[in-house]
Amino acid sequence: MDKLQLLAKSKPPTWLKILVISLIGLGIFFRFTHLGQKVYWYDEFATSLAISGHTLAEVKQEIFSNWSNNEGVIPVITLDKYQHINPDRTVADTVRYLISSDPQHPPLYYVMVRLWAQVFGDFPAAVRSLSAVISLLVFPSVYWLCLELFESALVGWMGMAIMAISPLQIFFAQDAREYGLWMVTILVSSAALLQAIRRKSYLSWAVYTLTLALGFYTHLLTAMVAIAHCIYMVIRQQFRFNKTLRNYLLSSIAACLMFLPWLMVIITQIHTATNLLSWIAFKTDSPFDLIGIWLSRISRIFFDFNLASDDAWVKNLPAESSLLYSIPTIITSLVLIIYIINYFINYLSNNTSLFIALLGGFPGLTLLFYDLIFGGIRSIHFRYQLPLYLSIQSAVVYILAFHLFLVKNWQKNLWQVIVVGLLISGLVSDVRFFQSETWWPQIGGKNLLAMSQRINQSNNNILLISNKNDYNLGVILTLSHNFEPNVNLVTIQNDQLPIMVKNYKSIFFVDDLENSLAHQLEKDKTNSLKLIYPLEGFWQLDKNLNIIESE
Repeated sequence: MDKLQLLAKSKPPTWLKILVISLIGLGIFFRFTHLGQKVYWYDEFATSLAISGHTLAEVKQEIFSNWSNNEGVIPVITLDKYQHINPDRTVADTVRYLISSDPQHPPLYYVMVRLWAQVFGDFPAAVRSLSAVISLLVFPSVYWLCLELFESALVGWMGMAIMAISPLQIFFAQDAREYGLWMVTILVSSAALLQAIRRKSYLSWAVYTLTLALGFYTHLLTAMVAIAHCIYMVIRQQFRFNKTLRNYLLSSIAACLMFLPWLMVIITQIHTATNLLSWIAFKTDSPFDLIGIWLSRISRIFFDFNLASDDAWVKNLPAESSLLYSIPTIITSLVLIIYIINYFINYLSNNTSLFIALLGGFPGLTLLFYDLIFGGIRSIHFRYQLPLYLSIQSAVVYILAFHLFLVKNWQKNLWQVIVVGLLISGLVSDVRFFQSETWWPQIGGKNLLAMSQRINQSNNNILLISNKNDYNLGVILTLSHNFEPNVNLVTIQNDQLPIMVKNYKSIFFVDDLENSLAHQLEKDKTNSLKLIYPLEGFWQLDKNLNIIESE
């Protein structure tokens, strides 16, 4: 019996089960505590808007319709209704919002969170609690995948241990978005495919069809996972059309047909979707910066000390994080990838190696090569790389199990040290997450928190002036969760000075840095215009502002 067969037949020892159960307990604690502490960031406001039953057009109508007259000043607190469920709106209104305003996000998660909020509340902690509950499904999902992929319960227990304290998993467990659910569907659909190949029953293929369809209705990039599955099946069947391949194709076609209604939505609303995704065309300074950031972020699935920038538009590696942090993480990721490739070539079965390589490598490298050839930052968008991260985690747990339980002497001692170091670094990352108010994937989170704190510290009547565009609208709705009732809002056209009542002493301005109005105010010597948080275009005007009084 070779070592791989021995590992497959090895039962997890009692001490390992106790350790894993303890780590899962800690993981549950980190997932469910301080759910309301983190800043409710830009993407999460879109979730609240979706479940409110209102549309983006309704928000614009209320905020922008009276911009040209003095009635345009409204209390920011009036926007609160767009972040809470309207009892007169239904789940169908949530779906209508997605169709008209956010079609690139399929509806499964948003329907679930709408129903969840109706029962448990629609405040940030309650909305996030659904993600925390969904994150618990990762444990049985990764265990099932390890059983199908490695035929080893021992590896399954190791997988649950790593998932329990992974900072990647902890973050998405407290993020009111669909990415935690997407990870579950990736794991489950992959395990279902392997089970269907093994059992060859119609029921098992039906399970694969359903799980793949659920993945499609969770995130559009499930299409890349499905393509990876397809390539794996064709290669595994040695390019021969047999019964197994036929059943796979029928199952995949059935899943695609189930997704057809939303696919038609995307096709008809493609202009809206492409406008919302225009930011991914932003380019880094060089291909080396792109590759460096891509590698650096791989390490954060195991340890993440929140030392990276939360700016979505980082141009180079130094802007992403300090080189003292980036360089060691890049080296760690490179060593890890090279070791995984070498280990799989020499020790693991061809089918298992191929599946893991395609599951993560096809989506991850496709996005990276596309960005290198055509430009963009798709590949360094942390949430788009979840298939890659899950495949790397799956590979690592197998390697750890192999070296902990099958090697002897000094090698076993070395790997015990590595495992202890990995667990400690993961737990330290989780403690830092537990203590923090913002985390780097929350784009602009630090600035949004600081902006709201600065505005609330002003003890006078406060006026917030916003340029009339969709991005600023999102910033205001995001900030509205934290504003005091004395904050008022006025929206203005790009080329016109605002009309304000005379009694405002604290005046803040949210605007694009290149906007003509900002330059007008800056050139006006009667004003003192201070740029406070440049990444968000946040300005403060002092009391010497030449106020245009209302009639």
